[in-house]
Formats: sequence, C-alpha cells, structure tokens
Amino acid sequence: MLLWIALLMAALSQPADGGGRSGPAFDSSQQTTVVASAGGSVELHCRVLRLADRAVSWVRSSDLQILTHAGAVFTADTRVSCAAASQEDPRGTVHSLRIEVLRASDSGRYECQINTEPKMSLFFNLTVIEWDLPVVSVSVLSGSVQRAVLGGSAILSCEARYEPSAALAAIPAAALAALPPLTLHWEHNGEALNPQSARGGISLETERWETRLESRLTLAALVVKDAGRYVCAAPADCATISLRLYRREGDDRDDDIIDGEMEMQRDEPEPRLSSAPSLVALLKIVTIGTLVAIGS
Repeated sequence: MLLWIALLMAALSQPADGGGRSGPAFDSSQQTTVVASAGGSVELHCRVLRLADRAVSWVRSSDLQILTHAGAVFTADTRVSCAAASQEDPRGTVHSLRIEVLRASDSGRYECQINTEPKMSLFFNLTVIEWDLPVVSVSVLSGSVQRAVLGGSAILSCEARYEPSAALAAIPAAALAALPPLTLHWEHNGEALNPQSARGGISLETERWETRLESRLTLAALVVKDAGRYVCAAPADCATISLRLYRREGDDRDDDIIDGEMEMQRDEPEPRLSSAPSLVALLKIVTIGTLVAIGS
C-alpha cells in the first residue's frame, strides 16, 4: 500500500508534457517597452508558450480596465482591437493589442494576463510622444572616397543615428531602448553585398548604442571588380563611398586608377594622323585645277 502511494505521488509530480516543461509561460526574449507617436497606432505583442486551453487578456493597469479577453474586445473604445497568431506556431502564440489614433493619455502600463491560478502577468510600458518619431540619418565615417591597392584591403565605415530633436529629448531615458532598432545594409554597384558570397574575405562588424549604430565593412585581397560605388543604407536614408583601386602603392596618376566603371589603359597607343593626303584634299585639288582650265 505504501509503495502504491509513493508511485502515485511520483506520477503526479511529473510535468504534464513529460518533457521537463509544463503549463503556460511567457517568452522571456520579447520587447516590453514601446514608444509611439501621438495620432499613430501601436501594437503590443505578447508571446505565450504552451497556452493550451488557457486564455489571454489585455488589461490597462491605470484603471484595471479589461480591454480584451480570449480574442474578444471588452471596451467601448473603438480604437482598440486584438489578434492572436495560430496555435500551431512552435514558438508559441502571439497575442496582440492594437490601439489606433494614439493620445498622450494612452501612455502607461498594459498587462498581458493568462487566466491560470494564480494569474500570470507580463507588463508592457507604452510611451506616447507628441512629436513624430526621431529622424534617422546615415553618414560616412571613413571618407566618401577611399583608395586602396590591388591585393590589399580596405575598411569602409558608416553610422546611422537618431538626429537630436524635441522628439528624442521627450523620450524618457528608460524608453530609449524601445525606439525602432537601427539597421544598416551594404550595396556594391547597385547589388546587395553578401558577406557569405563565394568571393570570401568580406566581414561586417556592428556596434550599437541607444541612439546610434556603426557598421564597418572590411574587404580583403582586393580585386578589380571590388572597385566602385558602395552604399551604406538604412530604410529612410543612405550614404555613398567610392572605392578607387591603384596598381601600386602611392601611385596617384589618373591612368593608374580603377574606378569600377572604366579602367584606363596606360599603354594604349594614341591615334596618329596619317601623312598621306586625304580623299577630300585630292578632290579639292582636282576641282581647283578644273576651274582654272575652264577659266583659261
């Protein structure tokens, strides 16, 4: 009898799914601080793992108003809506709260709640600013014209940053991390640059701060086709770097430059004028002779 009780207690203590995990949980990697502009819209995304037959609610913490529950809206505010992703997603279900035509008064804490016992909650902090989101600008750090030697290496660098503005100053320091993440990508002569391409010898390094990002592109073992125009681009702005390759170190002569569009050949012979009389000149002589003969 004692053995049967011990086995029963051991079985009850095992996780429901038998795999070391049981019950719902929040994805710990999600962004919970969000910044948006007044008059715009925002979506708060709450990812839940192993929800099973439980339901998710969105609650406004300032007045404990239940905004949505199990995919249904529970507020008369027509600006509020919700959506949930498919249960089949192995990464969990995403339960989204959307608020349109934002007002400054919408700023505050919102609770993504699972109806377990006791209830489980994940809190989101929304900051609504009265200005548009800060403008992103891209600039070159390594110089707009770079020179390098064939067979050598080149380092091109640029930065993207949120421009100082009233909008940026209005964002609380704790909310700066919630700004849309800065991104940069590189193009060469109009085509996306792939560090994993068969060329090899291409590396990208990125450093990030709250309102700035730096990107460094390194090209090793330079060949002729590496010359040309490089673009460092963010979604709303870009900067251009021209890479000129030289045949020898320290040679600045124009006929030793490879610019990626046309390679000037230093040994190409210059066109020479023929010493033989042209057909036009012969015709002129014949014409003048004829006129003299007629006049005499």
